[in-house]
Amino acid sequence: MTIPHAAHPAAAPAASYSISRRHLAGAVGVHIGGTACRAASGLTEDRIWRGALPPGDVEAICRAITAAVQAVEPAPRFVVVGTPGHVDRETGMVKAAANLGAQWEGTVPLRDLLVERLGCEVEIRNDAEVALEAEKRRGALVAVNDGALITLSTGVGVALLVDGRDQPTELGHSVLQYDGPPCRGRPHNGCFESFLGGWALPLRYKELHPDFTGSSAREIPDDEAFWTDCGQRLGELVVTLCLLGQRMEVVSLIGQVALARARFLLPPVRARVEQEASLLGTVPRRITVTPLGEDVAMIGALLVARDLLYPFQEA
Repeated sequence: MTIPHAAHPAAAPAASYSISRRHLAGAVGVHIGGTACRAASGLTEDRIWRGALPPGDVEAICRAITAAVQAVEPAPRFVVVGTPGHVDRETGMVKAAANLGAQWEGTVPLRDLLVERLGCEVEIRNDAEVALEAEKRRGALVAVNDGALITLSTGVGVALLVDGRDQPTELGHSVLQYDGPPCRGRPHNGCFESFLGGWALPLRYKELHPDFTGSSAREIPDDEAFWTDCGQRLGELVVTLCLLGQRMEVVSLIGQVALARARFLLPPVRARVEQEASLLGTVPRRITVTPLGEDVAMIGALLVARDLLYPFQEA
């Protein structure tokens, strides 16, 4: 399957990246999300591919990943893929990645499928994990020992930085309201993703505005009351993280929804945290949006691929 080169989104120009510009041949980072695929072998525009991801079918998505890798590196030697869902790093199996489509609700041997197609080393990581790698090395969590990364995109992901060590979680699926709306990827109701996930936001907006016909978060208008309510729910998630007992220096938000609606989301998030400040052992000194744009997980995957292929080279 041939995938045409996609237009590069203006939200995250390569010139904004604080990352090595040199090309370390053979290393490729890939991020797959609910609707998009991004691949990079470097951070100059000629070494980045961004495009749509075909929904649902495992075979089609594997073909799309293969084409994206080959578009930026004709002779790949080590590919790291960041994906939603539970990832078994040793086996390369991906479980419960429902945001990629129905075929991904079970277990998919993604590493083996890609090794067969690419003929090189492949490692699979959770997308929040590779995004955290980019944030702590090149983004909002540089020089931070304890912090959190919250992804607001098709789903809601959370990764923690605890004493300088990565700690992936599934806190985006922790339940906020037991009688809330059903989650698309888990057998429960009222989790944070069922309110704040990109797939859920149009449904929540339509409940308030029955005449709304949009199907994506991008189509929801700048309705301050709606987005403020979303920010308050997001604030509950930040409060939950603070209540875990760890120090929380910085919370960084990534993903399409966070980047597009930051001006509405950040004030109520900060207000909600301040409201609970007297009960919290620690309050983040900064709640912000990533400076790396929508490419943050792709950048993290590339950094990890370079580390693994060139362990004695600075990435």
